[in-house]
Amino acid sequence: MKTRILTVFLGFALAMGVYSQNRLAVTNDPNAVAGRGQAEIVINASNVEKDIAIWLNGAIVAHVRPKSTEKLIVNNGNYSLELADTSSGRGGQWNIGNKKQIAVNANSNRITIGMTTRYGTLLSLSIQENVAISSGGASAPVAGTPRPAAGPVTGAAVNTNSLDSAIDRASVVLEDGIPRGSILAILSMASEDKELAEFVIEELTYAMVSSRKFTVVDRKGLDIIMAERKFQYSGEVDDNSAVSIGKMLGASVVITGSITGAGSTRRLSAKALDVTTARIEAMARESF
Repeated sequence: MKTRILTVFLGFALAMGVYSQNRLAVTNDPNAVAGRGQAEIVINASNVEKDIAIWLNGAIVAHVRPKSTEKLIVNNGNYSLELADTSSGRGGQWNIGNKKQIAVNANSNRITIGMTTRYGTLLSLSIQENVAISSGGASAPVAGTPRPAAGPVTGAAVNTNSLDSAIDRASVVLEDGIPRGSILAILSMASEDKELAEFVIEELTYAMVSSRKFTVVDRKGLDIIMAERKFQYSGEVDDNSAVSIGKMLGASVVITGSITGAGSTRRLSAKALDVTTARIEAMARESF
């Protein structure tokens, strides 16, 4: 009797091991949190009877068990999310149903994707929740390349987390207001703290590039023109000069800004100017 029970137990354990080894994608960390410049995509399969496979921009990234959830950590940007119901077949193969697609705009938010099914078949996808999240610190990303850690900020004392949040919020405002496909040049961030100004410019540049909506002018060409005009990245650049520099760089939109205030009452301001008309396309003002 004991031998029979042991045999059944080992057979069950072996079957479960084979099942887990043959999954289309490894299980992601449910405790992972989005870092700066990242977002969370939660797949809610709590009402689903079959396994759900997930593709992000054409690449398999997760395989969710029935009645469970899965979390993906992605860099901010626009994504095409595809899901399909699956079932295990013979020889360790998986039978994959018809894929359903949904577009996801990930910008420092938590997006929960829900599903409707009928007789176990996936019919449609929907966004159940879309909420803004604050930077949660570095985490091991599952479905994207980790954002490089920012260098240390020296000079006046800085509440880095609040500054990061202000930059992220300003980035979202600018992205929404600037026409898609624009050629951007991020020129200056007026501040008494030169290193702080350069830090903000680097972070804004990264956010604009990561959005995949724009072409951002290479810093080398900008360095040359700024030097010729005797402008500093931390200095004041008036609108006329900004437009002129933008034209020389072949940009269609230029971004300038400032960091004002002191201590716990500081403000990050940024605006995007159309190079042709000098019209303000977008303006952000965020306290930190």
